[in-house]
Amino acid sequence: MGLKIASLSDSTPSGSGQRLSLCMIVKDEEEALPRCLRSVQGVADEIVIVDTGSTDRTVEIAESFGAKVIHEPWTGDFAKHRNTSLDAATGDWLLILDADEELVDGMALRPLLDDADMEGYCLREVNFIGQEAGLEAVVNAAFRLFRNRPEYRYDGALHEQIQGKVDPHGGSCSRFVGIEILHYGYLDQTTEARKKKDRNMRIVLEEVARKPKDAFTLFNAGVEFQRIDDHTTALDYFSRAFNNLQSMRQYFASLLVRNIVASLQKLERYDEALEVAADALDAYPDFTDLHYLCGQLHFNRREYREAIASFRKAIDLGDHGGDRYMAQAGMGSFYSWFALGTLHEAIGDQNEAVRDYKRAITTARGYYGPPLVRLAQLLLRNDDVDKAEAFLLGIIPTVKRADALRAMGEVFLSEGYPERALRLLSQALDMTPETHAIRVTLAHCHLAAGDPDTALSVLDQVPVASESHPFACGKRVLVGVASDRPEVARRGITEIGEVGDGLYARAWTLILEARDGTLPAGDLGADPEQVTAVVFDMAAALLELGSLDRFNELVPLLYRVATPESALDERLGHLLLRHGFADPAADRLLAAVREGTARPETYSSLGLICDHKDLHEDAEVFYRTALDKDQESIGRYLDLAGLLTGQGRYDEANDVLRAGQAVWPHSTVLRELSQSLVVLAGSTN
Repeated sequence: MGLKIASLSDSTPSGSGQRLSLCMIVKDEEEALPRCLRSVQGVADEIVIVDTGSTDRTVEIAESFGAKVIHEPWTGDFAKHRNTSLDAATGDWLLILDADEELVDGMALRPLLDDADMEGYCLREVNFIGQEAGLEAVVNAAFRLFRNRPEYRYDGALHEQIQGKVDPHGGSCSRFVGIEILHYGYLDQTTEARKKKDRNMRIVLEEVARKPKDAFTLFNAGVEFQRIDDHTTALDYFSRAFNNLQSMRQYFASLLVRNIVASLQKLERYDEALEVAADALDAYPDFTDLHYLCGQLHFNRREYREAIASFRKAIDLGDHGGDRYMAQAGMGSFYSWFALGTLHEAIGDQNEAVRDYKRAITTARGYYGPPLVRLAQLLLRNDDVDKAEAFLLGIIPTVKRADALRAMGEVFLSEGYPERALRLLSQALDMTPETHAIRVTLAHCHLAAGDPDTALSVLDQVPVASESHPFACGKRVLVGVASDRPEVARRGITEIGEVGDGLYARAWTLILEARDGTLPAGDLGADPEQVTAVVFDMAAALLELGSLDRFNELVPLLYRVATPESALDERLGHLLLRHGFADPAADRLLAAVREGTARPETYSSLGLICDHKDLHEDAEVFYRTALDKDQESIGRYLDLAGLLTGQGRYDEANDVLRAGQAVWPHSTVLRELSQSLVVLAGSTN
């Protein structure tokens, strides 16, 4: 083991008489390491880095920052390498960071080192998740700063631990401080590029074999399986971890029960999930994430009032700062507001949904797309387009505004306003010309405006190396199918190649063959559900463009590839109705009714179609059936009451609204309509 020492490039920090050593382990971190080391300049007196076999410029970069670099072959044991860095440190205190992390406001650490009563500190770790750093994050306390004593050493091959050595009684000689560490390593592209999932899975299973009854090790194994969406196996490990817990006060116990609830939800075992959540809330009554999950579980069971109560409780508790729980940022704010908006929209209270979506957008720390999309759709379907656009432009954030404009443009396009979409998307592209995904949507706008040639020229501007190129290939296929130019579609198929293991090329080839009247026989060469999804997306895009003939050419293919569980009749029926094709929509929805698989929404849609055709008796039957099947939805009461009101049956309509008020006593829309009906009934007597 060779030790190479270089002098620090920065002067020794002033202020505290205590010296601070930064300790790290790294391998092939040339991209992330500079950001990390810059964040401790002027904070750390010494940098000690254990390199486990880098083949890039990692060591050179570390030395340029004045680090001590220790070369040690990787053994698959994080604790071992972490302890090597501790052994080499000479400071009075040790700060632990990884290369994919960044310390924020590090100088605030220096005064902490002078507290003689403290042996260590937990910092606030912000773990960014999703596609890019910013909005989505998991927040927790991370024990990263402690005194340099020989008895303080790490245990655990994966997710190594030391806090129990430093502060065995929990809180007697350590405390939480709000100084932040930003962690970028869980972002999708990062975890995929470094294949951390495979590495972590291998290590944690080896650790389980060594310590089969260690609760923390079993918990970590469950987390790894949860990350790959194997929730059955994850639940098994979580259950074993829970059975081996020493105390519900163990620092990971709250996250363990939260993950049990989340896995049960993913497995659609809602009753069990709610039972576990109820027990967990006895132990952790102020854990926001649990209240949010309860809201989702009640929503899944159509228990809307209970869901609203849970989401509002989460909002009342607010987001955790990381001092007590490992929690997902936004559960006590924008996630719960968005969930409330989705719920209110589902039950037919659109006014409340609009308010909730607006709160979700404005309480997020940056751009949060889902509520903006839903709000834009609601406004465009129920309000003047100019007013809708002005309202949305007034509430979207300045941070990542180009992303918001792009989302708005996509909604305006799907709702039949391609010219406005072109304007919004052009503004977004001016802000971020490197975002080729915008060009893909712009091409769709030109196609919707009847200009396929311009659409193709825009797609030509998307480089093959771009992440958006596969989407450009799909849009090229759409242009070819919609404009009856099969050679254009074939180019898109050729260029996408084996992306998605060849799924898209196979599905799009089937689409071209179906247009010629050829349906596949035998094995599809791909998963039927995945093929169905690709073909359905193409059919929906054609219908959005008004190409009913092209859409009809794909319907036989959909019925050939779809499985019985796909609810294809309902999906096609609602899609057709959404784009104004009422008669074929009714055919498909009635087929679902005959099959006995129809949901309440299908009966409501049939009621709407009959109402528009002045088939009022049939409409009433469908609306009443929808209400019988779903008495929790405000929309069901409004549909039936509206039909009865249109026929002058005010007393009957008011009876329906009062029945709704019994279920939803605080609904302003039901109360106000009921009061209006009393006035109408009185004026006709």
